[in-house]
Amino acid sequence: MCRLLGLIANKEVDLRFSLVEGPTTLRSLSQSNQDGWGLGWYEDGRPKVVKEPAPAHSSQSYRRTSAEATSRVFIAHVRRATTGSCCTENCHPFQYGRWLFAHNGSVDRKALLDQLNEVHRLAIVGETDSEAFFHWILQKIEEASSPEEGIANALGALKDGTYTALNFLLSDGEHLYAYRNAACSHGYYSLSYLVRPPGPRQPETFYPREVRAMLESKCLRGERAVVVCSEKLTGEPWKDIPLGNLLVVGLDLKPTLKQL
Repeated sequence: MCRLLGLIANKEVDLRFSLVEGPTTLRSLSQSNQDGWGLGWYEDGRPKVVKEPAPAHSSQSYRRTSAEATSRVFIAHVRRATTGSCCTENCHPFQYGRWLFAHNGSVDRKALLDQLNEVHRLAIVGETDSEAFFHWILQKIEEASSPEEGIANALGALKDGTYTALNFLLSDGEHLYAYRNAACSHGYYSLSYLVRPPGPRQPETFYPREVRAMLESKCLRGERAVVVCSEKLTGEPWKDIPLGNLLVVGLDLKPTLKQL
């Protein structure tokens, strides 16, 4: 059980609004997801990850990292442990090569390990089913002609498997992939996205003055972004990702939904 947040933008941005200062933030969601947090982003094209097996809402490192990190692509996660102990190795996002990944749900870890090749099996450093799921997806991507084909093949092989949910965020630094599917608790395993355009918006009168000012300052800087989250963070027009659909967003910020 976890909460996910991903962002891809037209320029380097920070995540203070979504992580710390907005009306609903990943920090506030960590009140019920206290087993760790992680933030992954890209710096000069290389993935960077900071994570900690502690509640985000009481972590100075979380507040400092969310204020200092800037990137065009972010993946953030707060964890409520179901598989694996509370340690740094088990916190999301996971990183391998240029890829970042975070997952919400549970899946049969042993079944995945049995299907991994030696390279990906030995690359796993933690105890979670999520990290095995990550390497299963990467293995299928490596075997395919495109990431979308690999993701579809990886998920297709799990359709008859044992899982609660397969919700995930994945990035190679130039695309953000978000998938939603669940075998139960569809309301909890939500995943929504927001296309945030530049230019003035209708005033969100139900926001505190400071929040309205931050939204307006982002408009004035010409920031455009697509945000994906387990929760709708603002009163803006978020759209739900339907069950069984993959959202793909490139640096052109044109989201496409694909049913898998």
